[in-house]
Amino acid sequence: MRAIVFRTAAFRMALWQAALFAVLAAALLGIVWLRINDYAQEQLRDDVAIEMASLRQADARDNLEAELRQRLAGLPADQDYYLLTDAGGRAIAGNLSYRPASAGWHAVPLHGAVGKDNSDADQVQLFAARLADGRWLVVGRDNRSVVELGEVLSRGFIDIGLLAVVLVLLSGGFASWRYLQRIDALGERAERMLEGAPESRIVGSGRGDEIDRLAARLNRMLERMRVLMEGMRQVSDDIAHDLRTPLSKVRQQLEASLADTSDEAMLRRSVDRAIADIDGLLVTFRALLRIASVEARERQAGFGEVDLSAVFEHIAETYRPVAEDGNRRLEASVAPGQRMRGDRALITQMLANLVENALRHTPPDAHIRVDLQAGAGALVGRIADTGPGIPAESRERVLKRFVRLDSSRSTPGAGLGLALVAAVSDLHGIKLTLRDAAPGLVVELRFPDTAPR
Repeated sequence: MRAIVFRTAAFRMALWQAALFAVLAAALLGIVWLRINDYAQEQLRDDVAIEMASLRQADARDNLEAELRQRLAGLPADQDYYLLTDAGGRAIAGNLSYRPASAGWHAVPLHGAVGKDNSDADQVQLFAARLADGRWLVVGRDNRSVVELGEVLSRGFIDIGLLAVVLVLLSGGFASWRYLQRIDALGERAERMLEGAPESRIVGSGRGDEIDRLAARLNRMLERMRVLMEGMRQVSDDIAHDLRTPLSKVRQQLEASLADTSDEAMLRRSVDRAIADIDGLLVTFRALLRIASVEARERQAGFGEVDLSAVFEHIAETYRPVAEDGNRRLEASVAPGQRMRGDRALITQMLANLVENALRHTPPDAHIRVDLQAGAGALVGRIADTGPGIPAESRERVLKRFVRLDSSRSTPGAGLGLALVAAVSDLHGIKLTLRDAAPGLVVELRFPDTAPR
């Protein structure tokens, strides 16, 4: 488990964060050290300038040499440096052998001091001034305070940086462990559902975080798999039950024809009927394959912009003569300029199936209406008729394969028309609703809000 935690994306992210923090801490240390070093150097020069001013005041009182020897005698550690020379450069008093060639500031390496220096200093800031009588006065101080301050800052930053890196790694390891626990919990629940456990949904943390979003996506995926598996089981069962009868009928016809081969005309009629029945079975299989293709969402790759208004008008114009031949009346009311993204051929087939169902299952003198209306942010299509309708308890069932309300199977069809309608509507995100028209049936198609108008 420990090794798995170290291989998680969260722990790798913690490593990157620790490395980034180390780089930022090093950059921050450099910037802070430079700023503090500059400030400390300025303070050192200010101290030297104040000391020089004090000694020049002593010179003005004619006791410079005494004041200088007194300060040299009281130095605790060789941090301050003094030198008083005559006009020719010969030393009068001091602990510095360096001889500046000009007045002003001089930064020189630490050497020439009288006595032994045990500090970390490596440089001396000197200020040289020529007195009124021609003598030279030099005052200086080494940079041990600056060096020691830098060392303290470096140790502090290193300690803090190491502590922060350790904390980042520990927090990354803990976060990885927590994430791994939650992901494993989701995975185990998903596996139990796939194995047939009674859980209906994967439950997330309830915090609305990325784990909850992952759980929601897994639920949609598992639901989709459940629907597809249920569809496969249903297709298998339906093929076994609904296609067995026509196949048995074809076999009986062929056997009867073989039993009596004396009548060539009757034999030909039997073969023709068998061919017609087989053609019907092939049509059924093609419909099943098309429904499976739609449900597998293979047709989404061919989506493009569809003129819905033109499709609805085309369906109305195509089936209006068919309705009139059957003594029915078909009317249409289509809002112009309505568009959406989808597969034009499938949407056309969906509407054709709905209109053909209305024509097939309504009596003469029935009224069929095709509508497409837009309003209040919604685009809704309706296919309504004044036929017998569908009982409320059967409206969900008729959208499945091979379901027919005519249990005697006396009317033509395989019960796949509405199944294709349901598959196409699901592919396009269309909400399909069957309602009572009192009398008759209304099939409502509520197109997605994202459809371009």
